[in-house]
This record gives sequence, structure tokens and C-alpha cells, in this order.
Amino acid sequence: MDRLAPYRIVSVTEFRRDATRLSSWVQHRGGRVWITKHGTSTCAVVPMEQCELLEKWEGRSLAEERRRLDRLYAQWKAVKARDPRADLPLPWDWDKTR
Repeated sequence: MDRLAPYRIVSVTEFRRDATRLSSWVQHRGGRVWITKHGTSTCAVVPMEQCELLEKWEGRSLAEERRRLDRLYAQWKAVKARDPRADLPLPWDWDKTR
């Protein structure tokens, strides 16, 4: 039987204080950190291998998402470069890009 990955439950305050140490623990030991706010679990820090498995399961890629956001940012910069003083609208509608 495979051994379950170790995990720690910490408050968001403790995570802020010890983020470097906790993220190193996740990276090197394969552990998981559950972050709580007022005693309720709100999010987790997991090893990248597990995140990549989740991407496959969801059928999406962080690399593709990064490329999409980089393209949108480049479009925005091009619009702003035409007249940097203008308060121009963004060249996309966030609701339609998801």
C-alpha cells in the first residue's frame, strides 16, 4: 500500500509568516499544506506534479493559459502605446475570455 503524503494545516497568518519554509517542505517532501481562515480550509499548496495531474484531469494547461494572458497583455500595451495619456478601454471583455 502506498503511503499517503504528509500534510499540515496552518492558518493564513502562519502561512504568510512561514511561506518560504512551507513551500520548500512541499517541494522537497511532497507534502501538502492546507490553509485555513477562521478555522475553515480555504486553499492548499501542493507539489507541482499534483497540480499538473489536475490540469490533465481538467483538460487545460497552465502554459496555454499563460500564453493567452501574455497575448492579451501585449494587446493592451499596444493600445496604451498609441496614446499613453488616454484612459482607453481594455481591448477585451474579461467575461468573454474565460
